Amino acid sequence: MSAANGFFFRKTVGDTSVPTWRAKVLIWTMPAVFLGAGIIWLISSYLWVANAQETIGTVSKINSQTTASTDGPLTLYNPEFLYIWTDGSQIQAALGLASPEFNFDIGSEHSILFDPETKGNVRFPGFAFNYFGAIVLLTIGAMFTLISLVLWLWIKAIARKRDLKRMNS
Repeated sequence: MSAANGFFFRKTVGDTSVPTWRAKVLIWTMPAVFLGAGIIWLISSYLWVANAQETIGTVSKINSQTTASTDGPLTLYNPEFLYIWTDGSQIQAALGLASPEFNFDIGSEHSILFDPETKGNVRFPGFAFNYFGAIVLLTIGAMFTLISLVLWLWIKAIARKRDLKRMNS
């Protein structure tokens, strides 16, 4: 690399300092990743919920797993539900989500969502179970975008100061 060009700045044809592609990648990658992942998760959740059917599922089995936490051992429960599928057959499916709050009684009934095209995991209806994770990712992406915007303006100001300093000397 020549003395005029560096890792974060390069000279244009008009001898103006501008941020290099490396600086742009370092500044804008995190917001793009979080916003992209959040948008993909939000769209996939919306499509899944829009296609899903709501029914009543009966808890048939509780899978439990004990993990270590800062407060001591923590037991996570993942219930499996029996429900009637679209063709009239009885299906057993797991929730696919474990929580200490899901220690339901065997035989208790809960409202669930299932995909009528696939005999896979079921979900609970509601915003928190379907969209909250995507909203968290989008919020983190928005915060990274604000931070990146400040960094971008700062790095552009540094480039202008370098040009002014060079012109005045």
